[in-house]
Amino acid sequence: MSHPRLILFLSDVEGNLTALRQTLRRVCEEVGQPTPEVKWSQSASALSDAGWHVAEVQGAAGRKGKDALLEEHLDKVVQALSQDFRDRVLGLYADRDNSYARVCFSAPGRPSKTLEGEFLDVLRQSAKWLEVETTVLARLLGNNPARNLLAAAVDFGEDMGKGAEKPAPPPEPDEDDRFVEAKLSEARELMQQYLSLQRK
Repeated sequence: MSHPRLILFLSDVEGNLTALRQTLRRVCEEVGQPTPEVKWSQSASALSDAGWHVAEVQGAAGRKGKDALLEEHLDKVVQALSQDFRDRVLGLYADRDNSYARVCFSAPGRPSKTLEGEFLDVLRQSAKWLEVETTVLARLLGNNPARNLLAAAVDFGEDMGKGAEKPAPPPEPDEDDRFVEAKLSEARELMQQYLSLQRK
């Protein structure tokens, strides 16, 4: 069984974990939450290549009591980080066992975007905002059951049950095609004649 995870994706932070902790502490004080521990995650190189630093918030997710969940204030955390670091920030809360996730994306001077719901749907949208493949995030969150869900999406497509598209009809034969077909028919006839003569 996997435990719920709260992960922050910060654009071009240059490893400033102290500033990240200060912002988290301030937001936690505002919402009446204990300040969680946060550390840089060993993330996939695809995320680094896309310009993202990944930090995992530990001890904040999954506490008892609705009021004791920092992910309930994910939008405030992400907006504060985006404002303090003057850059794009994405926060992702993932509870794979219950197939639930929540994401918030914020950039300076723009309204933040939030989505919550099915784990895979949120994962796909998060990947779009981060400009990486969905499988990169699935690996970061663990292969199972995300791998199975992703495999199902790949195998059957998002439009499963809506009817498969018919393949495009073959192009109409042109003059060259007709010439080649005539020559092939002629050759087949000659071969049939030759074979029938051989049998006699």
